[in-house]
Amino acid sequence: MKYFIVSDIHAHYNVLKKELDKNKFSPEDKLIVVGDLFDRGKESKEVLIYLKDLWDQGKCEIIMGNHDVFLLDFLNENYGRVQFNIERNGFAETLISLSGCHEINQNYPEIRDKIIVNFPYLKEWLESFPLFKETDSYIFVHGGIDGSNPDWKKSTVRDFVWGRQYDLPRHKDKTVIAGHHRVATIRKKDFIDYNKLFLDDKKQFDIMYCDGKILIDRFVEVSKELNILILDDL
Repeated sequence: MKYFIVSDIHAHYNVLKKELDKNKFSPEDKLIVVGDLFDRGKESKEVLIYLKDLWDQGKCEIIMGNHDVFLLDFLNENYGRVQFNIERNGFAETLISLSGCHEINQNYPEIRDKIIVNFPYLKEWLESFPLFKETDSYIFVHGGIDGSNPDWKKSTVRDFVWGRQYDLPRHKDKTVIAGHHRVATIRKKDFIDYNKLFLDDKKQFDIMYCDGKILIDRFVEVSKELNILILDDL
């Protein structure tokens, strides 16, 4: 069995399937998703159904990401940031895909009810996502952990899902595998046109190996690709 690690799918189901097939993901293997299943892309429903099926077979683990928190907040009737997430974070596409609505108005309770009818297991499933996964050799987290803090496991939800591992101290004993922080924006900070960068030099989007850190977010909205990290053991 091999472990296939991916992050920041952002509702790009066809991209996910293409990358897994290209890398020969098999029924004997296991998929670990380091957060952010939803938003920005148009295939939230397809991503959800595919990953939930793998999950039910014991072939998939998912770490909580900040965009997964957005959806969980919505299902918990916390609507305070919904409009902001629609305007800035591609949340409308998720609501459309999961509810079956053709457009999104501000009748959020009605949209929520439609999502729950379509996917009655979704809220409980999202609530089961851990904030990190720790093994003998690795720590998997969407955002980051402060490796210099002996009590890093007591960090807040926001720290785990919004932190940027590249900017945080490494763990002294283990390698941290994280998403969230698009590697191209680390290598080329404040670059103006990442679409052009991908056309000119797509290696800037490849997996980033640092001291005690592996960063894998390939900026799927631009690249239409996902980085797949393959490990033989954990």
